[in-house]
Amino acid sequence: MSAFESKNERALSDTCRVGERGRVEAALGARQAMSAETLMALGRKSVDAISLNALLANKLLAALPGDSFERLLPHLEPAALSAGEDLYRSDRGVPYAYFPESAVISQLHVLEDGNMTEAAMIGREGLVGLSALLNASLPTYWTRVLIAGSALRIRVDILKQEFGRGGALQRTLLAYVGARITQLSQRAVCSGRHKVGERLCCWLLMLHDRVGEDQLQLTHEIIASHLGVRRAGITEIANALRDRGIIAYNRGLIRIIDRQRLEAVVCECYRMLGRSAARVM
Repeated sequence: MSAFESKNERALSDTCRVGERGRVEAALGARQAMSAETLMALGRKSVDAISLNALLANKLLAALPGDSFERLLPHLEPAALSAGEDLYRSDRGVPYAYFPESAVISQLHVLEDGNMTEAAMIGREGLVGLSALLNASLPTYWTRVLIAGSALRIRVDILKQEFGRGGALQRTLLAYVGARITQLSQRAVCSGRHKVGERLCCWLLMLHDRVGEDQLQLTHEIIASHLGVRRAGITEIANALRDRGIIAYNRGLIRIIDRQRLEAVVCECYRMLGRSAARVM
């Protein structure tokens, strides 16, 4: 038995020795050390559905009841996503849907002059590939990895088949569609009505929620392109936040020092977006 398999067997043993509540707690404690590859190995061993769902980092998958998730499990594949990688482009089809775990993905609208603006940000709370699932035409945006990390992917035709069954999977994904529409509309309002500083704070908090770590691998240029503003404006605001002790930054790395103060200066859009996501879960 390899060290990898031995580690998984120990996690399974710990999970099965205790009661139902204990099983969930043990699985949750092990989740941080479990990659998508590990999850696939566990799935092939027919782990108890409660324990397996507790190991999932993606909240949509974790919200599914056992029978719905078990039908998806054989078709889920681990995927390692690199920052800057394009999952979909506006001139190509969508073969896979992705359930992000530690990765964060952006949907970007590219203008005729080459500039771009982010319309949506998707992390472990969601799913990428909704347009194909809902039989929409080819996407009019680029889907690009913002923060490198792991995801679980599934062929769109398989997901559409399972979606067509109705039941818990369909209800969960339709609720998520509503949350995504809310995000799109709220961010459109935010871009049109709020100052760049408020929008930057909102964007950083959204990203922090999805990454779950204080350190974010970002440059001012990347932030500016996603917010559709000038790089110099981002640098000016970042300097002000740094001087107030709210963030720190170095080359290609931003660290959130005081989240509470960051929330104090953000616009109302962040709270609206948070409530919408919470309703799905």
